[in-house]
Amino acid sequence: MLSEKILLDRAGNFTASENHRLMAGWDKSLPSRDYEEFDELYSLMGCMDKKPLVGLVKEFASCRVTGDLLDKTWKVIQHEKPPEGLVTYAKEKAIEEFFEPDPSLNFSTAHTRNGEERESECMRLLAEATGLTFVNIDDEQVHIHADGVGVTPDGLVIDDLDLVETGAEVKCKSPLEHSKNMLIKDNADLKRENFDHFVQIQTAMLVTGANKWYFANYNPFAKDSRLSFGYIVIARDEDFIKILSERIEIAKKIKADFYMQIQSKILDK
Repeated sequence: MLSEKILLDRAGNFTASENHRLMAGWDKSLPSRDYEEFDELYSLMGCMDKKPLVGLVKEFASCRVTGDLLDKTWKVIQHEKPPEGLVTYAKEKAIEEFFEPDPSLNFSTAHTRNGEERESECMRLLAEATGLTFVNIDDEQVHIHADGVGVTPDGLVIDDLDLVETGAEVKCKSPLEHSKNMLIKDNADLKRENFDHFVQIQTAMLVTGANKWYFANYNPFAKDSRLSFGYIVIARDEDFIKILSERIEIAKKIKADFYMQIQSKILDK
């Protein structure tokens, strides 16, 4: 379970473990804008809550208007709207600025309890397997943040310039979840099979500037030791980080707007 200090440090930051909430529809391609009527129809329809009827748009448009063109334009408008999950997450981040952490919400699950009990051993095994010296592990974990985005690594490797060289994300799951994670061998596998963890690790590299991150899994109850522990190296994905960063910027604006609503309409009265 995260310490009270880390919970306070995380408040208001778009955190690595939650940032999958920003990414609904991230891989959907932008609908076509390649038709001459687009700009005018987009301008007319962009402020509407629902797709208008052809006759209504014809009253205001100088361009050709058909049902097909309205459908195509409406798809672009809907594609550009922030996902509901992103909006909710951004507002939660704004609210964290006004409230202390509520202990009743900091609940544990079997997975989190396993992590607390076994994470230290997993980090020991990872250090032994890689020959790396990890710092800021266990009770010495730190929350690193930059420009409103944060990560709490399970361990860090620091270079001679006191910069983050790499870090680790370790998971100590149930036998089934653990086994599925052990089947993951590279970036593509992780993105496809456990997208939440992929976003978490890419956020870690966004915040720290690292080019790689270790993903380790440990369950001490495997009958065969080869299934008990394993790790892979996840590479920095610049294309994905660009999309992630764009989503973060959208969320920051929503957060700031909701923050100001609370401040001006409630606290400044």
